[in-house]
Amino acid sequence: MNNIQSTLLILFFGLFTGFVSGQYLDSFPTQSNVLLWKIEGKKVKKDSYIFGTVHLIYKEKFYFPDQLTNLVKNSEQVVLEIGNVDQMEVMKYLLLEKGTIFDFFTPEQADSILMWATAKLDMEPEQFKMAFSKMKPFALVQIASQKEMISEIESYDLTIQAIANGQKIPVVGLETVAQQIALFDNMDSLQQREMVMDVVREEKTDTNSFDTLFDYYLKQNVDEMYQYIINEGGSMMESSEELLDKRNHNWIPQIEALIKKKKTFIAVGAGHLGGKEGVLRLLEKQGYTLTPVYF
Repeated sequence: MNNIQSTLLILFFGLFTGFVSGQYLDSFPTQSNVLLWKIEGKKVKKDSYIFGTVHLIYKEKFYFPDQLTNLVKNSEQVVLEIGNVDQMEVMKYLLLEKGTIFDFFTPEQADSILMWATAKLDMEPEQFKMAFSKMKPFALVQIASQKEMISEIESYDLTIQAIANGQKIPVVGLETVAQQIALFDNMDSLQQREMVMDVVREEKTDTNSFDTLFDYYLKQNVDEMYQYIINEGGSMMESSEELLDKRNHNWIPQIEALIKKKKTFIAVGAGHLGGKEGVLRLLEKQGYTLTPVYF
């Protein structure tokens, strides 16, 4: 495993949900701009919270107040999209079983990818082939496009996981590595090809898109952020139901079971909270009260 891959693998999971699409936005049930919500209801015996994250953010924009730290430390279990991740297990799912990534593309598209790698990633063609030829297309999009950010980013998910591990608090995953990877493996070859070519053709730098996403995040309006995500869906738009809505629905019974008896701190990508089929609305439909918590 080369340095680029090993450094970024742990940051990969959940990130893609910040760039997929979903259903058009209804009015949000409250006017509150907030990322942290207390979950209350007859079935909730102890304090439980849900927090919207961005899985990567620039260090200068990263804000993790003591209030959040204390909520994590005082919980009896922490829930993330995926629990503690084993990098070697992850690598198994990111590699193609046969062939190379270039089998997905025409010769002209392959040339464009190599030119992009030279300009964007500062990698010579042979270096790029050695690093990425056995990677699946979605992994190339996520890992390669983050390369330039790696020295200047923080992760809310990894921070929360580290706090929980330090306090010996169990970390529970709503999904497994295999389930998340299957979302992309189930795409047809044309969709996978277009995911990569969307990045290669992009005239603006990825950092501009990240800056916009982070600005929406820091405003703490989950519906506004969700609307931005919809508009930036790109070729993944065809898979929005699988990538976002169905997953939200699948998480609700798990969340309900988890918050029945234990103090629970849940952290998922903020893109999952907003929108008609977002986790906040789905929990409200189940009879829970979502109370904003300001920090």
